Amino acid sequence: MEKLRQRSAKKKYDSKRSRADILQSALEEFAEKGFERARLRDIAARVGLTHGNIRYHYKTKDELWLAAVEFLFKRLDREIAVTAQESERLARGDREAFREWLRKYVYYCARHPEHARIMLHESVAASDRLEIAINRYMREGHSKARLLLETLKKSGVFPKEAPSVSLLYIITGACQNMFAVKEEIQIAHGYDCTTDEAVQAHAETIVNIFCPIDE
Repeated sequence: MEKLRQRSAKKKYDSKRSRADILQSALEEFAEKGFERARLRDIAARVGLTHGNIRYHYKTKDELWLAAVEFLFKRLDREIAVTAQESERLARGDREAFREWLRKYVYYCARHPEHARIMLHESVAASDRLEIAINRYMREGHSKARLLLETLKKSGVFPKEAPSVSLLYIITGACQNMFAVKEEIQIAHGYDCTTDEAVQAHAETIVNIFCPIDE
């Protein structure tokens, strides 16, 4: 009986792990090729599974895309989460708290360049997928970010006349872009932006451009 329970537990763990592997593989495939060109067979091949393995978990490519994007945004929330104390400091427009958050976001972008790539693919033309992603996972976060930027404008971090939407996309673009186009940078400049030193340098550059120390 004990061996049966152990086999059952192992099977459950492997199934859960396989699902996570499939979702990560899907993110990479959708990021590289876009939704239309991505194929379930190629997603399966990335993790050494069969087309049938993918179909067992996800019946259609649309279903897999939605699951992968949900996985993506849950990971984002988890990896850039702030404590209650950090949230309170940000709400006050604390400059150092914002610097710390910017660093955290840059490191997230470096670890997961597929995030920016997927959303760029989807944002080129309006689609039902884009609307779902915005309404389910982005709208609330963007609203909170704009409120934070308004607070930072009042505390003098940003110019008061700067539209909060412009600031939001300027900052996120600066944090994401280097890693989203890392292959271009490698070919054009021979620079590997994914090393620990390069990521740290990019983070500090972002922090010091957008939120320099107030002297």
